[in-house]
Amino acid sequence: MAEDTLRSPGDAQGTNGLPLSSPLKKAALLLLVIIVLGTLWPNIRNSAGEGNLYAHLAQAFLDGRLDIRERLHDVAIHHGRYYVPFPPFPALVLLPFVALGGVVNTRPVMISLALSVLNALVLSRTLNRLGSSSRITPWIVAAFLLGTGYWLCVTVSASVWFFAHVVSVTCLFLAIGECFGKGRGPLVGLFLGAAALSRQSTVFALPFLAMALWKNQHHADRKSRVLNQAWFLTCSGLCLGVFLIYNWSRFGDMFDTGYSYIRFSGFQGERMARYGLFHPIYVPFNLINLFLQGFHIQFSPPTYLWPGRIWMDPFGTSLTFASPFVFLSLLAEWRAPLKQAAWLSIGSTLIFSLFFCNNGWVQWNAHRFTLDFLPILILLVASGAQRVREIWWKAAIVYSIGLNILAIFGIPLLNKIGR
Repeated sequence: MAEDTLRSPGDAQGTNGLPLSSPLKKAALLLLVIIVLGTLWPNIRNSAGEGNLYAHLAQAFLDGRLDIRERLHDVAIHHGRYYVPFPPFPALVLLPFVALGGVVNTRPVMISLALSVLNALVLSRTLNRLGSSSRITPWIVAAFLLGTGYWLCVTVSASVWFFAHVVSVTCLFLAIGECFGKGRGPLVGLFLGAAALSRQSTVFALPFLAMALWKNQHHADRKSRVLNQAWFLTCSGLCLGVFLIYNWSRFGDMFDTGYSYIRFSGFQGERMARYGLFHPIYVPFNLINLFLQGFHIQFSPPTYLWPGRIWMDPFGTSLTFASPFVFLSLLAEWRAPLKQAAWLSIGSTLIFSLFFCNNGWVQWNAHRFTLDFLPILILLVASGAQRVREIWWKAAIVYSIGLNILAIFGIPLLNKIGR
């Protein structure tokens, strides 16, 4: 894929960032590791699979059932039975762990941490294949893992929604990595299918993956490319077929996911009752929260001071203020076909989410739905970073990680101290 690789004009320019001594770098890295583990350890220790719908669904599969036995939060209630309304693949990821230790001994956060190591390796390898410099790659990997909503999702992946994001990101990275590696269409199709069976909107990655496969140099002649595309579409289509059969088996309708059977309450219940799952009326709220909403901390009454309860805005912080480095993607230097396919996938996912009744609530300093396209966008970010002085893109990444530290580590710590 030489014609579409990331360019590295900054490689010959030397380091433009501020010089840091090696001991200081090591100390900063050690502190970051301690903070990350500090956000994960309480949830690894205290959050069992009992609160995760996917762990219960895995147990149901082991019992030969499609419904779960308990009425938990966000279940779909249909004919007196309780169903998990979300796509089923994350339950298959948990299935061996549930089979070995049961629901109560399954630790989704530990599994998410292991998947994160895999994601870091796959993303690093993909960036290297695309020509990203050794100076930039670690920063881009850190930006994705720690400077976006991904960190939040790993931290609270004991909950069903967040674990689904971690699994879908992993599958999407594997699909992308294969596209820029050996380019085996069947594997890419299965990875995309698995991602879509975790988060449906990742299906919009199809145009980008198809174009990346078409450009892969392992399939030089046209006949090989066409056959590879056919296998890609067939395997991803088989996964879609599994989902349709799964829906029909539960609700008697292939296109009924069961989402409408959730007993919503509060503003979500009112939205659903008046406007349904998708409606243009949701666009202004979602658009403002996605691009304009600032970092918002709320202090508790009556004094609105600390010590006291402090909490984050559960609707999240916009990409503009939480992860400004993502706009480096606008400077990406890719050739037109691949670049256009990337933006088509990103834009389609974005538009889909803007019309949805929920913007990702509950979330802190993040928009978790952006993780459905961020694995593609981060590649464009890496390309764009090579056209900007290091001090600027490094500052943007450090700022994003720092804000996540405040939201995910600092605020909970202050609440504990203030009790």
